[in-house]
Amino acid sequence: MPYILTLAASVAAANILLNTLTSKAAAESETWLNVFLTRWFGLAFVIGIASLLLMSTLYHVGRQSAFGMANGILLMGALSIVGGTLVGYFFKGNTIHWSEWVLLVLILCFLGVRYSLTTGLGR
Repeated sequence: MPYILTLAASVAAANILLNTLTSKAAAESETWLNVFLTRWFGLAFVIGIASLLLMSTLYHVGRQSAFGMANGILLMGALSIVGGTLVGYFFKGNTIHWSEWVLLVLILCFLGVRYSLTTGLGR
């Protein structure tokens, strides 16, 4: 399980970086087509490939523990949402509505429940 969490966190971190770089590319571009010509998009493309490699590794490592696509998407998505929200709020200065804070806390609570059930702490 620690390998799965580490790989899922790595995919989430790559996705956060991918979103950051893509938003920089879009912010610098005059037109939609110019987004694809920026250095930020090129770097985002490389990070996207790394994310795909990490995701493939995650599913390969998780196959022994019946870790399927639904589990992977939920875990990587939840970690991406939490991590991306915190990066956006603390480092980018984004504002978050109270309802989004509630959603973030609920996601964290359910991640905690899932982790405690998986590790035996919640039994």
